[in-house]
Amino acid sequence: MNYRSLSDLSQSIRMNLYRLPGDVDLVVGVPRSGLLVANVIALMLNLPLATVRDLLDNRPLNVGRTRKCARNALVFPAEAKHVLVVDDSVASGGSMAHARGQIEARGVAQRVSYCAIYASGRHHVGVDFVFETVGMPRMFEWNVMHHPLLSSCCVDIDGILCFDPSPVENDDGEQYVFFLNNARPLMRPSLPIGHLVTSRLEKFRTQTEEWLHLNGIQFGQLHMLDLPSADDRRRLNAHATFKASIYRGCVDAPLFIESEPDQAATISNASGKPVLCYPTQQMFMPGVSVKMVQANGRFFLSRVVRKLHTMLGRRI
Repeated sequence: MNYRSLSDLSQSIRMNLYRLPGDVDLVVGVPRSGLLVANVIALMLNLPLATVRDLLDNRPLNVGRTRKCARNALVFPAEAKHVLVVDDSVASGGSMAHARGQIEARGVAQRVSYCAIYASGRHHVGVDFVFETVGMPRMFEWNVMHHPLLSSCCVDIDGILCFDPSPVENDDGEQYVFFLNNARPLMRPSLPIGHLVTSRLEKFRTQTEEWLHLNGIQFGQLHMLDLPSADDRRRLNAHATFKASIYRGCVDAPLFIESEPDQAATISNASGKPVLCYPTQQMFMPGVSVKMVQANGRFFLSRVVRKLHTMLGRRI
């Protein structure tokens, strides 16, 4: 499983902006996720931003109260000399091809270049610039809860779909039942989840299922820990081992989405499969500890800084 976070996206854009033509004077985003990328690029380059529809209909550009420069003084898209059309990724290339077809059919006169941040190869038909090669299967932070692969994934509940209970609420009694019935939602996936895997106790299945139904969260199976009490669960330290056993048994599950870094590392090592800690956006692979993931993040940041200094002609 190849995964990229919003932080990864920002880094990839920063590291590759130098590859774009210097005369680009308008950035156009392909709806919807391409608009996210277009916003970042336009802000970093201090250029005006438009949608594909803005370009086709030559709608007035809104640049806000940003710092002015000669290249972002455009009022209408037709005034641009070089348009950059961007999307977050290309797989089949359908979205980009559709946008390109619309632009060519309208007979847009100015020069147009096409860019994707992620693609399965360095070169893709109909795309002039690819920033990073990311093979399939792949998921992104901005689509993980709406991705077709979710139908075969394992997903934690507390800390992912709803806020964790407070120490007061986590009493295994009346306060906890109140929490289960009234938990504040965090994420509402738009597609069914294959396996909900939680260390909540089996005796609270009814409340859990009712809450999921109330919040419109669809799922295939709900796996709960069958122990008498929360004290037993804590005494046995059964949280991560239980989740790992379920994940290991779901042979087609490509990813487990967990809320706690320590549990994520344990689940990955015990199951032999990748685990995403969604709140921290850390991907754990078998044989990797929390400290190793954190150290790798620091190493990657150092590598980014070194590359930037090299591009600027300085040594560190």
